[in-house]
Amino acid sequence: MIAEICGLILTGGQSSRMGSDKAQLTYSNRPQWQEVADLLRPFCNKVYWSCTFEQKTHWQLGEFGLVDLIPGHGPASGLHAAFTSSDQCAWLVVGCDYPLLQSVDIQSLIAAREAGIEAITYFNEQEKEIEPMIALWELQAQRNFLEAFSKGNDSPRRILRACKLKMIVPRKNEILTNRNTK
Repeated sequence: MIAEICGLILTGGQSSRMGSDKAQLTYSNRPQWQEVADLLRPFCNKVYWSCTFEQKTHWQLGEFGLVDLIPGHGPASGLHAAFTSSDQCAWLVVGCDYPLLQSVDIQSLIAAREAGIEAITYFNEQEKEIEPMIALWELQAQRNFLEAFSKGNDSPRRILRACKLKMIVPRKNEILTNRNTK
């Protein structure tokens, strides 16, 4: 049986390279933390934010704001918070700093689901690398992550590589460009 999908928007980072909260950046009409939520909602049962306590309060996220349980591990702390909050859904994870993603890109990840595959992510052909901040983590991949994290591995990329991973090629490589610097 295929698990329902929950969305996770990674917004809780320090944005140290950016110099300001990248989740608050506006590329179209609204801040990225809202834009990404609207992008994920048609595909997800519920959408959550990995965020700081301040973001959760200011944005009035309530139960949908997941604050790191074990801070200090970058995006891995956000994944840990989500994966421990619910073991009943596949998590569609998207960083807030990918403003070129569109619905068709999210649909491609979901359409790639199949039995026996633990995770799906995009493969950046130019960099010859997977993109762990745009990925669908099925239940087994989450269990793999939590086990690896408990042993000190806080690299989502390394953990994904150890899963039964399906890599898909993006419609345009530009969608994988994240905005970490001004």
